Amino acid sequence: MTALALAVAETRLILRDRTVLLTAAILPLLLAVLISRSGIAATAGAPGALAAVQLAMLQLFGLYTTTTMTLAARRQQRYLQRLRTSPASTASIVTGLAAPLVLIVLAQAAIVLAATGWATDSAPVRLDLLVLAFANGAATAVALGFLTASFTKSPEAAQITVLPGMLVIVFGVFAALTPAGETVALLRSAVPGAALAELTRLAWDGPEPGTALLAALARPLAVSLAVAAALSYLAARLFRWRPRS
Repeated sequence: MTALALAVAETRLILRDRTVLLTAAILPLLLAVLISRSGIAATAGAPGALAAVQLAMLQLFGLYTTTTMTLAARRQQRYLQRLRTSPASTASIVTGLAAPLVLIVLAQAAIVLAATGWATDSAPVRLDLLVLAFANGAATAVALGFLTASFTKSPEAAQITVLPGMLVIVFGVFAALTPAGETVALLRSAVPGAALAELTRLAWDGPEPGTALLAALARPLAVSLAVAAALSYLAARLFRWRPRS
């Protein structure tokens, strides 16, 4: 079974869940209206900071939390066990399970960030870097979701097990938006969520005056890729495909 076939099957399962479907459809529009009607845009400072928070929150709830809950549910239904014993490779299974959620959040991000640009009368300086920020954050969020699901017995338990990860991501995002020295900046880039915020702000506002784009991009990108790889390795080692006893 290919990753595409698994993604189609997973999409059908998501479409049967009316709660997930309604949330995925309403959340972007709701955020867009709130941004345009509130004073958030005026008080957030640089538009890139607002865009970073918006994108981080979408990935936090739409990818990290939902991935954890979905995997716990699929394991409880023994769906993961059946996939694991099928001819499909591990990479195909992971891609097939994660792709629908990533695409949903990507659509949400397009709507919400378009509203952010309209509300702040701004636009990304480098759209390609914004895509890179999304991909970087998505890889980290999905890996962290698989890792958290390793310790989650059921979808109900996920409401508790995701809390530490949520706090870490929120801390990383807001720490990244605070000025810091070179050493602190290097350390905070290792916190999930920080690189997403840094790269998003860099893509939207551009680098600080006198700072080369490549120099500003190198640290958060390199550190966050190493963190995503470490999370993926831990998830691969600890993830359970059979229901937990």
